[in-house]
Amino acid sequence: MILITRELDFFKSEEKEKFNLNMPSKLRLRYIFRPVVKLIAKGLSKIGVSPNIATIIMFAFAISSVIFLLFFSRPLNLVIFAILIFITGIMDGVDGAIARLTDKSTKFGGFFDSVMDRLSECVIFFGLLIYCWNQKLWTLIDLKLIILMGFLATLMISYMRSRAENFYKGDFDVGLMGRSERLFFLFVSSLIAYFYGYYNELLFLFMLLVIGTAIFRYIKISLQLKLRKNE
Repeated sequence: MILITRELDFFKSEEKEKFNLNMPSKLRLRYIFRPVVKLIAKGLSKIGVSPNIATIIMFAFAISSVIFLLFFSRPLNLVIFAILIFITGIMDGVDGAIARLTDKSTKFGGFFDSVMDRLSECVIFFGLLIYCWNQKLWTLIDLKLIILMGFLATLMISYMRSRAENFYKGDFDVGLMGRSERLFFLFVSSLIAYFYGYYNELLFLFMLLVIGTAIFRYIKISLQLKLRKNE
């Protein structure tokens, strides 16, 4: 029985090696902001900040952004929200950079980072939901529906990547609206809304983009897996 189990485990590992799919999108903001992330990571690592502490700092900025959005005076709250969202996006890459610099990469660290990423997005979308509670787009579409649809699509984008990478080796980060791009879109949208308005329209566009990304990612991953399975 033990021998059979070992053979099955070996077969699964062989299958995982066989389906080594690297499909990362080249349209990623992390490549642009990588020098800034590395600079911050070097500074924080010198004062003894661990990767997990950097993750907690990222989450703290996400919570702070929502507090300012909901309780600070309008419309200046949008500017502060935008700035804190931008910092959240930067700090999202700092924990991994610190781990690589200090050679402290662990499985728990990766798990903790993923959990906090999802929690931070839950906090941000909850803040947007409360902020837009009584608002409608073009006096027709309830903003709560738009935000909830955007949130669900965001969860599916992340879930499909993690699920695919759980079965097969590789990078399944495909599609336009990755996590960094989502945070950056909210950053830019909030600044535009402060100066010119149109926040509801921009949130509607955000919803369309994340739904489109979720559909694209599903199709892309499904096709690649089917092709490799038939080889």
